[in-house]
Amino acid sequence: MSKIEVNEIAARSGSTVSLASGVTPSGFVPTGGILQTVNNSTTTATSTITASGQHSILTVSITPSSTSSKIFITAQASCQVVSASNAIIASDIYRGTTSGTIISRNYDGPTGTSNAVDHYWTAHHAVVDSPNTTSAQTYTFSIGRGSGGTTSIKTVGSAAHPIVMSAMEIAG
Repeated sequence: MSKIEVNEIAARSGSTVSLASGVTPSGFVPTGGILQTVNNSTTTATSTITASGQHSILTVSITPSSTSSKIFITAQASCQVVSASNAIIASDIYRGTTSGTIISRNYDGPTGTSNAVDHYWTAHHAVVDSPNTTSAQTYTFSIGRGSGGTTSIKTVGSAAHPIVMSAMEIAG
């Protein structure tokens, strides 16, 4: 491989410097810049969940290009919650599966609600992870019953209410 070392590359007067088509420069993205983005979505609602524990609803996988990169994860799902006394939804983001490392947890919903009443809440996350690796990372978005008084939960999932998740690699 050939190597050219220079202190500066300048364009001729009246022109610009460009790279050949298909060439991706490295080292030109400043700290905090977005290096890549991966998205996943579905319009399919989950089945009604009555069991305890967290249940995976969507995943994204991303391979960091540097160990100093940060991963910014966002996720959102419209959910229906049926309650006996509290209508609480627990939603999580895990690195890996639902038995992996939890990196974000939210509890949403009212307490002291009437029996068998439907409530609608949006489970949402925005979190930064530092995986410190260049190996592929999978992130899992999950939901679960947030209290013993929550009877059941499910995602709404429709064209008007898609379940969405994104992961962005941020230059470190």
